[in-house]
Amino acid sequence: MTVRLPVAPDVIRWAVDRAGLEPEVLDKSLKVTAWINGDASPTLKQLESFASKVGVPFGYLLLEQRPSIRLPVPDFRVGFNGSMREPSADLSAVLDLSLRRQDWYREYAQDGELDRVTVVGSASGWTPEKTAADMRKRLHFEVTQRTGSWSDARKHLLRAFESLGGLSVASSMVANNTHRLLDPFEFRGFTLADPIAPLIFINTNQTLNGQLFTLAHELAHVWLGVSGIGNEEPHAGATSEVEQWCNQTASEFFVPESDLRERYSSVEHLPLHELLDRLAATYRCGTLVVLLTLQRNQVREFDDFARVYDEEQRRLEELVGEPSSGGGDHYNNQPFRVGERLSRAVIRDALEGQTTFSEALSLLSMRSMLNFDEYARRLGVA
Repeated sequence: MTVRLPVAPDVIRWAVDRAGLEPEVLDKSLKVTAWINGDASPTLKQLESFASKVGVPFGYLLLEQRPSIRLPVPDFRVGFNGSMREPSADLSAVLDLSLRRQDWYREYAQDGELDRVTVVGSASGWTPEKTAADMRKRLHFEVTQRTGSWSDARKHLLRAFESLGGLSVASSMVANNTHRLLDPFEFRGFTLADPIAPLIFINTNQTLNGQLFTLAHELAHVWLGVSGIGNEEPHAGATSEVEQWCNQTASEFFVPESDLRERYSSVEHLPLHELLDRLAATYRCGTLVVLLTLQRNQVREFDDFARVYDEEQRRLEELVGEPSSGGGDHYNNQPFRVGERLSRAVIRDALEGQTTFSEALSLLSMRSMLNFDEYARRLGVA
C-alpha cells in the first residue's frame, strides 16, 4: 500500500512562494495544487522531489506551520513598505554557498599560515571621508589612476580587493544555474566580514553603475568590519547607521569632495545632464552618485532636488537597457562568479591531494573534471 505523508497546506504554499514559483508549474510532475487545497497528500518520494525543486530542506515540509527563516548575517535590506519579504530560496542558497566557501578558505589560509587581511575593521571609528581615502589608496583607485571603461573599473576593484587577501564574487545567479537568476530588488550584495577570509558578493543582475556602487558599499562594510546584506541604492533611505555610513563612504570613494570642488568650475556652465556625464566619466561611476555628491556637499544648489533626481533616473532608464544576466565565455566569467583567489586555492589544494575533487567541484560550482581541468588550464594553475 502506498504511504502518503500528512503535510500542512500552508507549509507547501510557503515553500512554493519562497521559491518564486507558481503551483501550476509544479503540477506538471507533482500535484502541488491538490496538496495546497488539501485534496491530496504526497508520497515520500514525491515530497523529496518537491523539496529539491523548491530548494527547501525536507524536514521543513513536515512542520505543522510555516517556519520563519532567519538570515545568517545582519539584514539591512529595506522594502517599499519598510519591511522585506522573507529571504527567497535563491538568496538562502547563495548565502549558504558563500559561507561554505569562506569556511573552506579560512581553514586553507590558517593551514598555510597566510597573513590576516589588515583592512578588515581598520576603519572602526573613522569618518566616511577618511575611510574612502584609505580605500582609494589601498585599492589603487585614486581619481588620476582611473582608466578604461566602467567594466574595467569593476574588474580592477574586484582584483585589487583580492590582492589584499579578500574573496570576491560577482554573479547574477545561484552557482552556475542560469535558471536561478538573482533578484536585484531582493538584494544587491552582501559582506561576510572575517579577519582571515572576508568575502563580498555583488549581484550583477543590475546595471553596471549599480554594481559599482554596490561594490564600493560592500568594501566599506569590510573596512568597517561589519557583515550584512542590503539592497542599497545611492538615494535609498537607509534605516541603519551602518548602511548610511557605508552609502556615504561609497559615494565619497568614487567622488571625493575636494576633487569635485576643483573640477566643478570647469563644467558648471554645461547643461546638467552633460555636466553629470562629464564628471561620471572622470570618476568612473554613475551620474546619480555624482548628482547626490553635488547636493550633499552643497557644491550646487537645487530648487527641487527630488524632481531633478527623478528626471535623471528616467533619463538613465531610457539610455540603459536591462542588465545582462550573463553570457560570454564560461571560463572567462568563472573567476568573477567564484572568485579568482578562491579558485586558485581550491585547484591547488585538490591537485596536491588535500581537498577531494568532489569537494573542489562543489566549491567551484562545476559538474565534471573536464570543466575543472580546463578551468585550471585557463588560470595557469595546472
